[in-house]
Amino acid sequence: MKITVLGVVLAMCASAANAAITLAERGRATAVIVSQEGATAAEQLAARELREHLSEITGALFDVRSSAEAGETAVIVGPGPMAARLFPDVDLKSFGPEQLIIRVSGNNMLLAGGRPRGTLYAVSRFLQTQLGVRWWAPWATTVPRRKSIRIAALDITEQPAFESRDPFWFPAFDAMWAVRNRSNSQSSHITPEMGGKIIYTGFVHTFFPLVPPSEHFAQHPEWYSLINGKRQYEGAQLCTTNPELRDFLVQQVRSWLKNAPDARIISISQNDWAGPCTCPACKEIDDREGSHAGTMVTLLNYIADKLGPEFPDVAFDTLAYQYTRKAPRTIRPRPNVIIRLCSIECNFAAPLTDPSNASFAQDIVDWNRICNRLYIWDYTTNFAHYVMPHPNYFSLGPNVRFFKEHGVRGLFEQGAYQSYSSEMSELRAWVLAQLLWDPNLDDRKLIDEFLIGYYGKKAAVPLGRYLALMSSAANGFYMGCFTSPSAPYLNYKTLVAAEALLQKAEDAAAGDPDAVWRVRQARLPVWYAWLVRWSLLRRECLLSGGPWPVPASRKALADQWLTVATGSGPSGWSRMTHVNESGLTPERFVARFAEDPADPEVHKLPRRASRPAPPAGLARTGAVDIQDSYAQLANEGEWAEYRGDPLSSDGLAAYMPSTHHEWAVQFHILNAPKKAQTGTWKVYALVRVDPKAASPKGTAFTAGVWDNGMHASQGSIEIAAADAGKGYRPYLLGTVESRAERVIWIAPAANPALNGIWVDRVWLVPAD
Repeated sequence: MKITVLGVVLAMCASAANAAITLAERGRATAVIVSQEGATAAEQLAARELREHLSEITGALFDVRSSAEAGETAVIVGPGPMAARLFPDVDLKSFGPEQLIIRVSGNNMLLAGGRPRGTLYAVSRFLQTQLGVRWWAPWATTVPRRKSIRIAALDITEQPAFESRDPFWFPAFDAMWAVRNRSNSQSSHITPEMGGKIIYTGFVHTFFPLVPPSEHFAQHPEWYSLINGKRQYEGAQLCTTNPELRDFLVQQVRSWLKNAPDARIISISQNDWAGPCTCPACKEIDDREGSHAGTMVTLLNYIADKLGPEFPDVAFDTLAYQYTRKAPRTIRPRPNVIIRLCSIECNFAAPLTDPSNASFAQDIVDWNRICNRLYIWDYTTNFAHYVMPHPNYFSLGPNVRFFKEHGVRGLFEQGAYQSYSSEMSELRAWVLAQLLWDPNLDDRKLIDEFLIGYYGKKAAVPLGRYLALMSSAANGFYMGCFTSPSAPYLNYKTLVAAEALLQKAEDAAAGDPDAVWRVRQARLPVWYAWLVRWSLLRRECLLSGGPWPVPASRKALADQWLTVATGSGPSGWSRMTHVNESGLTPERFVARFAEDPADPEVHKLPRRASRPAPPAGLARTGAVDIQDSYAQLANEGEWAEYRGDPLSSDGLAAYMPSTHHEWAVQFHILNAPKKAQTGTWKVYALVRVDPKAASPKGTAFTAGVWDNGMHASQGSIEIAAADAGKGYRPYLLGTVESRAERVIWIAPAANPALNGIWVDRVWLVPAD
């Protein structure tokens, strides 16, 4: 029985009673490994990898020989004359560059594939699927021990699901880890002798590297964006319809490619900010296409047409990112153009099939409809807080499958890429690597497998419960990739439970120093949350009368955190250097906790009224009351907090001091009463302004509706302090269609003439 799987990975074996090969018997090698004439450096490495792992598994010494020295039983590694003679129906020359075959015939086994990486992958897949070897992290491998190895008849052909596979986490950059887990990431340290990798020249955000304003703006301002009637480069892009600029870009791209002859992808992509050109030529295309992607794809097509014949093996890559995210209506990318669609606005606590991600899911569908090569730039960490709990664990698998089902050919899974010890970095790197090879694998089983293999069976149980706890706590929260520590899932109750589970995991690992070290690394994120939310958590603790499970001294906890993050570790690991993408070091992070704060004053809150009266003057029929209890308070205890207020409808309100201008009170439609989650509504916020004296001046507050999916405002207001009056007043924010990714927000205005503002509730009135 032959199993051939193209485009989707499936490792299966067929056995027959009379067909098997014995590689080792009672600790003695009974087969030789054959590296044939003409073997590439990568194929020679594959033979050595097989020898080293078979020797470690069995304790036997395996030889790597030439085909002339092969014995009766041989494992033939890679293509060559012996492979062609013994397996004449296997045409390895027709194999794709990463396609592999594992076949047993008579006394011989073939582990081979296309060039440059297929043979290496055949060896790693054989070791993984048939012998149980796992490469969890650069410093952690599982090699099952057995004295005898007998392999039943196998006939497996595999090819990866995605042509570009990049689990862009720091552990995944290790060269041998990447080779063994079949990542071809351009950022890994894989050398050509190790099979090479995808060479992606420019990487991303290349407009200004290609056309530096310092060199060209003075002479050619028309090459840069026209914004509000003025040519500019600060906070701007290129004028992509300018004929001279286009031809200059062709010259620049040609030069870059000649300097990188091994490149297979080159990036011509927007800067990492907004500012698209609005000149008549650009505006005409973008208006017609309904997206700024119109001018971007037009530019890429022009460059691809000019340079494609000269560089037939190169793809011309650009981003569909923020203002270019929406697919154009009529323009189609050329076959040699890659569109790299970016998920930066998504809710990463939920899969793409969740209503909160409907907008981006539709973008994938739309781009797939018009694209030959659609890639995804996905975000799998919290860039502002690498070491904070970021419970996207159970979204990874469903999302990779969604990408595959909708025609995606390359996946870039950006994680914490600057140092080790970020939150669950080893788990995400390994799980993503497996899914990028085969999206049909059960991601929950992969997570469980990693927990057992990396932390040990006993510690895996509480760690699995910890992941489930954090995921459940974040359910319903719109979790972006820059989420602040004020996120509601990092509350006292959840963190107490998390601390208890992680302590159980550490206790279970006792006696195994490696496992204890790994569990303590896993504890860093929860300790981080205790540190950055200390005063608020102390307040919740004192109000509830519950336990305080970490050291009573914040400084002591900070010192403990720093010791684990920057202390000694296994060979292959290095100390944490980045707490976030901006470069905050662990030492600078803990320096802010040098002194222990006093405990906050706490006041018991009154019980809410069970049946608040409707607001005067607003329609009641069909209306929805969204009380402040549905709100999410940012940086609770400093920017916002609940207080008793006899003037509010239920006796409590969300209070914000007028010392900042943050959106500290937010009502997420995703979390609102079910009736509010569909339909079109007039949105009213009932707000009370608290002045320090009569006749205050300046702005009292701002409020509005924001769409996380579209990354755009759906309406906002700015209320003057002089117009606010006394007591609660309803303020119309706009008429808005309810969508899961939309948020109603209220913010003070940092006005020193005010004490603060009070938010009682949001009142929705049907628009029709």
